[in-house]
Amino acid sequence: MDKVIVESLDSDFSGIVTTPNGKKVNVFFVYPGDELHVEYVKRRPRQRSLRIQETIRNHDWKLVKCKVFGECGGCTGQHINYEEQLNLKFTPIINSFHKDLGIIIRPLPSEKIYEYRSRMDFSVFPGPTIGQRQRGNFRKVVPISNCSIQSTWANQALKDVQNVLNQMPEVIWDRRSEEGGLKYLTIRKAQNTGDGILIFTFTDGYESHTLMDQFRNQCLESLTQDSLLFCYNRPKSEVSAFGRPEILRGKSTFEEVVLGKTFHIPFDSFFQPNPNGFLPILSFIKERLPKTSENLIDLFCGNGFFSLLYGDSFTNVDGYELTESSIEIASKTFQENHPNKSFSFQITNLFMTTELLKTKENTTLILDPPRAGAGKLVNQWIRDFGPEYIFYVSCNPYSQKEDVSVFISKYDFVDGILIDPYPHTPHTESVLFFRRKSV
Repeated sequence: MDKVIVESLDSDFSGIVTTPNGKKVNVFFVYPGDELHVEYVKRRPRQRSLRIQETIRNHDWKLVKCKVFGECGGCTGQHINYEEQLNLKFTPIINSFHKDLGIIIRPLPSEKIYEYRSRMDFSVFPGPTIGQRQRGNFRKVVPISNCSIQSTWANQALKDVQNVLNQMPEVIWDRRSEEGGLKYLTIRKAQNTGDGILIFTFTDGYESHTLMDQFRNQCLESLTQDSLLFCYNRPKSEVSAFGRPEILRGKSTFEEVVLGKTFHIPFDSFFQPNPNGFLPILSFIKERLPKTSENLIDLFCGNGFFSLLYGDSFTNVDGYELTESSIEIASKTFQENHPNKSFSFQITNLFMTTELLKTKENTTLILDPPRAGAGKLVNQWIRDFGPEYIFYVSCNPYSQKEDVSVFISKYDFVDGILIDPYPHTPHTESVLFFRRKSV
């Protein structure tokens, strides 16, 4: 057995150690100065991994609020002072943009670092156990009775469901024996309205099981939340809150209010997990919307989030998104909120074609692509045909930087911010504002 010392922290909050053979290794839930007793474990021929046998901490963990921190695969930075967290994840991004693109992004901390998530997805395993997957071990679930990054309402709901499952553990899906049906519990609680919904994800076909009527009655009697919903998907599908719905009580949607606009969010639809923490980006865009723009192009528009928020500022809105259900929601919601505006929301795979994209005069573009970025075709289209103004929103500034490098030769950078809507995790969000160069 060997001894190694944690030397420093990486941007994902993992600790960096040097093994006796000189290799750098990242280890989570440690702090510089911690002493690790390790051994090598043979996985495959010519492949060995480091196993930690003992950790001697030389750092006070008094900052940690969560009882399962260090096991749960969610937060990785609760043991680190918040100011240091920001420095670890912001500094590499800011330096990279400045060094490679000459762009200076302003960092903004979060005002709330606990009880900020409006959605949490929990795995359900026989035991009965409700919890999060263990970091590095998808097959093991760490039991959770209280999560420090979700609301008090959500934590009470978690306890209520645990009590129900304690009485009827037979309904839980056993992935080995393939018996039972319940795989996931999803808790969604709006931050700015009273809406909340509990979503139980079952294996397809389990709705007709002999135990289900009893379980339905148990939920209705024991759970006081306004909306209860069951959904069903393939037994081998490890996807939560997705599938054929069954409304047990209430409704299959919930409402959230952002910048005075009301969003009706389907149970299986993505929505910003921390709307209030995302407000700095929304306010940044709103304050800088060009007064002269008549048209808005909303790329990767989802349910029409940005179109709905800023539709008042434009005469016409064109949105593009791959998912048909999202386009339907965007069209319906936009028409209800902006009945006198011209609009078009179209289904298109922007990674495959940009043929539908047309740039009109006096146009502003807002794009919020997936973590992997906007893709080669979109970036080239922006470079060659992009409108006068661009707001590029990203949940992955590293892929955002690669995208921007494609079209920045044709644009001037105006302003940008980097925010922290998910404290204690390495995730960040950013928005960059560009104006096309004069010919």
